[in-house]
Amino acid sequence: MNSRYDQISPVPPMTLVTRNIIVTCVVVYFIDFVLTHLGIQIQGLYLKEILGLVPALVKENGWVWQFLTYIFLHGHPLHLLLNMLILWYFGSEIEVKLGRKHFLFYFLLCGIGAGLFNYTVNLLFSDVSRLSHPIIGASGAIYGILAAYGIFFGERYFLVFFVFPMKAKYFVLVMAFVELITGVEASSQDNVAHFAHLGGMLIGALYLYFRYLRPKGPGSGQSKRDQDREKLKRQFTLIVNEKNSREEKGPYWN
Repeated sequence: MNSRYDQISPVPPMTLVTRNIIVTCVVVYFIDFVLTHLGIQIQGLYLKEILGLVPALVKENGWVWQFLTYIFLHGHPLHLLLNMLILWYFGSEIEVKLGRKHFLFYFLLCGIGAGLFNYTVNLLFSDVSRLSHPIIGASGAIYGILAAYGIFFGERYFLVFFVFPMKAKYFVLVMAFVELITGVEASSQDNVAHFAHLGGMLIGALYLYFRYLRPKGPGSGQSKRDQDREKLKRQFTLIVNEKNSREEKGPYWN
């Protein structure tokens, strides 16, 4: 039986990739903080407008790198602190589950997917005047990590508001529902990218389904060579079993 860190200590481990992501976000936050308060701009733009996800700049100037760089920017200390604590608490165990390389890929996939999802929603349904506001933060990627936690460790319990016990899988579904409702009902004063959160969860869940959960078998994405190998293996096993069965019975006597 595999032991869990929370059976020994309530503090999760600080795994390598998770730690490096946290360090990167903290360093980028302080660089942005200093440059902004010094009034330093590059071609008339602050760092948040260059590295944050600004739909208007992506659409008009083709600044597609923003779908990646926006993940590592944060608006204020509380925004940074909450995101990094959640990343540490849930991300470390997902990193152990997936491995370092796959976890980093998954984190970036959810973050980029969240940005693309939110960008598409903005273009289709939002006021054009709102497209100039930068979207920043690792929340979309972190919501993808929450989805992974609900999928892999869905039977574990949370104490919601430190009072109500709830299984992780139901907690994640509630979070998704809340983001959907708040995203649809959001006013122009709401500065939270709810559809980025929802997009991170959706992209993450779809990836995990096709990568880990989809039933294997004919027509499930296996290559023809793999299917032929499995067919030959079954035929060989059948032949060997039949031969052994005959040898065990021995010759017939008259």
